[in-house]
Amino acid sequence: MICAISGEVPDEPVVSKRSGLLFERRLIERYIEDHGKCPVTKEELSMDDIVLVKTNKVVRPRPLQAASIPGLLGIFQNEWDALMLSNFALEQQLHTARQELSHALYQHDAACS
Repeated sequence: MICAISGEVPDEPVVSKRSGLLFERRLIERYIEDHGKCPVTKEELSMDDIVLVKTNKVVRPRPLQAASIPGLLGIFQNEWDALMLSNFALEQQLHTARQELSHALYQHDAACS
């Protein structure tokens, strides 16, 4: 079951009564609001023509890039980069907090003298 718009497995699958195509609910709702027609067949489509598909919650398949070693390396590199950016931001916040605390202590000592 693949969404005709995104090409991914939908979280909330819906089917068009007219074309029988499967879509992600939020994507087709937005498309219908903007254009009023099916993105694939270009025929008129309304929210009344959309039917919710009831499915069991299952584990989503891994993205295609996770099926190969270069793809996995890319995923790990992206995660590492995100972790390092987060670590850098935290270090900057810590440095700023230390400077503010040092300045406040200096002012307190000066006021007490």
